[in-house]
Amino acid sequence: MQHTHYFFSWICSFVTAITFSQTPVKTEKLDSISWDIDRYLGFDQQLNQYAIKDNVVLKRTKNEVLVYKNLGLGKIERVDFQNPLQLVVFYKEFNTLVLLDNQLNETKRIDFNLSPTFIQLEAMGLSAQNQLWVYDGNSNRLGLYSTTKDLTNWITVPNSNPLVNYTSDYTFFYGIDSQKKLTTSSIYGKVTALGSLPNHDSIQLVDATTALYFMKQQLYLYEIAKGISRKIEITENFVDNFFFKDGILVIFTQNKITNYKLILP
Repeated sequence: MQHTHYFFSWICSFVTAITFSQTPVKTEKLDSISWDIDRYLGFDQQLNQYAIKDNVVLKRTKNEVLVYKNLGLGKIERVDFQNPLQLVVFYKEFNTLVLLDNQLNETKRIDFNLSPTFIQLEAMGLSAQNQLWVYDGNSNRLGLYSTTKDLTNWITVPNSNPLVNYTSDYTFFYGIDSQKKLTTSSIYGKVTALGSLPNHDSIQLVDATTALYFMKQQLYLYEIAKGISRKIEITENFVDNFFFKDGILVIFTQNKITNYKLILP
């Protein structure tokens, strides 16, 4: 039994060594700005920046800060801003989505409590062709909601494990379940298993091959297919949250936004 214990310990050490690469991911610090906000969300393709302050959506452009406020719908769960011309704000407590234009004016409100078949909305995102990704927490299945027809087309079968995190673009929905399994679903309903993700406090999927995650005050780059984590070099010792897009890594801490240039492998 003693030999078995030593062998098991050796195997664990070997797995750890190949899982965490000793080569860090280097970054180049670009600039920093101050912004009195509660939560930094990210930036879009036009370099507009988004945040939440006192449960209000803020959009910071080059010339002004736009505001959307609707305290009657409860806490803001999530904001999809991949399309600067149409934002989607998710109020989970009231099971409602609000669509905004580029000036943060409300253009449509969707109350899923009024759906013919009740939908407990757990995830959402902007998709293609006037559609929204919607994930029903009751059935653990994914659908596409038409904003013109006000109808939902379910495109996947129910999942046995609940959804705990996600991201999406116009054509793909990436879901992380309670077992840290990552799958992607296309708008045509094709589901592909991509692998397992490491333990994390927070995570952002970059694409089907790469993720950035935060664990115990350390930021890592994770190569999904290889199962390899690499530390990302930043100067901040404490991080509130982070965002990555188009080679720019944004670190938010203590009302300060710091931009880094990050080259993915």
